[in-house]
Amino acid sequence: MDKKEIRAYLDKALEREYSRGERDGYQKGVADGYRRGKAAVILPHPCDGPLYEDWRWSQQLDKVREEFEEVVGAFDSVRDCTEKHLGMNVFQERRDHLMRECTDLIVATTTFMDSMWCDEDERQKFLYEVNERNARRDDGRRFRKE
Repeated sequence: MDKKEIRAYLDKALEREYSRGERDGYQKGVADGYRRGKAAVILPHPCDGPLYEDWRWSQQLDKVREEFEEVVGAFDSVRDCTEKHLGMNVFQERRDHLMRECTDLIVATTTFMDSMWCDEDERQKFLYEVNERNARRDDGRRFRKE
């Protein structure tokens, strides 16, 4: 299954979920929602509860590293699935697990940034700056043109 087929499958699956209204809080969209300006506005929430209040920056960064390793492991599972042609159901399960691990990594990174007094407004500012800089780098070839 190539990337186009996977994207088409995901678009169809997401369309079905959105039409049934099972994705409360998400805007209706397709796999390339960012390019079409339909990205959901759900932001990562830093883990700032009592469990983490005594953590040092090095511990927060270790958590980011741990989550990254889990992303790599989940990716290996997806790659193994596609190389062995284990079918779309297995692919979807493993892909969803990978996406959850990626989301955990985003939350761990957000938590680390928050522990360094980088609040939501500042994180949004940095994200905007990085996106703008990346849009100009490499002769503007980092992002697809519509």
